[in-house]
Amino acid sequence: MSIHIRQFQRGAEAEFVSGLEWLFDPPGSRPSDWDRDRAVERTAQVLDHENVALFEARSDQDQLVGVASVYIDILSVRFGRRASIEDLAVHPEWRSRGVGTSLLTAARAWAHDHGANYVFLESGVARTNAHRFYLREGATHVAAAFRWTGPYLGGGRHDLANQ
Repeated sequence: MSIHIRQFQRGAEAEFVSGLEWLFDPPGSRPSDWDRDRAVERTAQVLDHENVALFEARSDQDQLVGVASVYIDILSVRFGRRASIEDLAVHPEWRSRGVGTSLLTAARAWAHDHGANYVFLESGVARTNAHRFYLREGATHVAAAFRWTGPYLGGGRHDLANQ
């Protein structure tokens, strides 16, 4: 059994989104505002940018078994050019079979080839198996990630007690 990695091309947006939905399996969950059609549309938009690569992993039988996305996103004063691996999803039946390693290797190589000095990857706190995998792949656990969504994105101070 071998895994074949290549970049997604236009026309495969819905298939990429299908792969992303593997992230919703436990311990993950479906985002409350998930809209598959909007995700397909966003995938098409992303494919138009030169600072983004979407990767697919396929089995010998041409079955989609994993997806990953990597973005050259900021020039950090402290660290230089950063790449973010935003999505790394492997079909549940194909986990622990080298798919994640192959996708991660491809994403990191692409980032390096596009000038990144470091790669950032955020992972949900419940994904302990994934965390062990990233550490085995040479990552260091160096930060906690925080995010703001919805009403917390506005400018200025918010009276959050009234929301």
